[in-house]
Amino acid sequence: MTNYVLCGELTVKGNLLVKGTIYDVKSLNGLVKKLEKGGYKDMMELTNNKRTIDDLEVDDLVLVTFDCKERSILNVCGTSTSMNMEVLE
Repeated sequence: MTNYVLCGELTVKGNLLVKGTIYDVKSLNGLVKKLEKGGYKDMMELTNNKRTIDDLEVDDLVLVTFDCKERSILNVCGTSTSMNMEVLE
């Protein structure tokens, strides 16, 4: 299973497919609770430290949206498809 956390900015020039859930994390506490379940990797491992990629396909994606230094910014130029979205307070 490929579950990733996005820290910082990533631009997808093509399409984004999230086969599972996009988690919109609104607090540090929510992030800690999600990550302690395990199985999440840094998105930069998948993109080889590139901040612009052609297409992206993952199972679950964690976006850090509370005010912090490494807030997630995801830009998708093509289509964005996901099965589910969940907000974690």
